[in-house]
Amino acid sequence: MSKTKEKVIEEQNAQAQEKQPAHVAELLLNGTVTLTASSREELAAMVNDIPADCSYGAGAVGRDRETGCYSLRIDLTTKE
Repeated sequence: MSKTKEKVIEEQNAQAQEKQPAHVAELLLNGTVTLTASSREELAAMVNDIPADCSYGAGAVGRDRETGCYSLRIDLTTKE
């Protein structure tokens, strides 16, 4: 691939990542993220922001008794 095509692709990827929420960018970059929200609905909305072409696994939702915040760890998985 020519350098100009590679540069265009990199710019498009950078623009796409800017439009994504921070937790999605962190998930795609690191392969794992811990989501924290004040309600189950807010947590579900954060999970719905993950692109459909990403394969991921999640554990059980945790709830902090003192603050009432919900948390969920998301890990990217590989397709075999």
